[in-house]
Amino acid sequence: MEKELEISGKNIEDAISLGLKQLNCTKEDVDIKILDEGTKGLFGLMGSKPAKVLLTLKKDISEDSVKESSEKVEKKDERNRSLEDVDFGLACKNAKEYVTKIVTLMNINIRDIKVSCDNESVSVQLYSDSGSLLIGKAGQALTSLEYIVQLMLNNNPETRVKVNVDAEDYRQKQYAKLKALADKAIYFVRKTGKTYRFEAMSPKERRFIHTYMEKFGEFETFSEGEGSLRKVGVKLLGQTE
Repeated sequence: MEKELEISGKNIEDAISLGLKQLNCTKEDVDIKILDEGTKGLFGLMGSKPAKVLLTLKKDISEDSVKESSEKVEKKDERNRSLEDVDFGLACKNAKEYVTKIVTLMNINIRDIKVSCDNESVSVQLYSDSGSLLIGKAGQALTSLEYIVQLMLNNNPETRVKVNVDAEDYRQKQYAKLKALADKAIYFVRKTGKTYRFEAMSPKERRFIHTYMEKFGEFETFSEGEGSLRKVGVKLLGQTE
């Protein structure tokens, strides 16, 4: 089990807070090293840079108390996080405004923009004649846009809600493909009793697989690998490799 965690956040305190949640410990349990204080960028819009810290578990902390899957912890925290103070009307309004400003600065014309919300998140759907530029290779541009908008919404406690940004229904099409892959994994694991490993995925795609598998109850998911090579594995609950 790793004793160190390098993590980023909108500011130093946010990065530390996220890291402590992933390590399932308190500030007293770790040594904190500030790697980058981050910058807010121009008007809080362009050129922003997240803060980065390194958390190291102290030697007298039991590794058994550390949760291995940071993605599952993050997902559970998001689901249980109180949303009582969120103004969804304001969050929708600001999300639309932020996305419009950023895309305009990219010199991309928006043909249509639709914003909706449920009890947990705000969704922004974009349509443009330059949709491929908004999406980027493997959705990387879209992920970056979503990340910037999320940081901007987080600056106000009343709009601190999860945001999903999509263009030309790209995300929905990708999730449909992921669902088909997950169903294939379910069939394989049930039939053979062996572990199934997906190809490397982005954090957003891995979270989708974790969440989708949860509803079946008979499977256990885990993540392995580092960086862009990180992938999800699926096995029967209680199964040992």
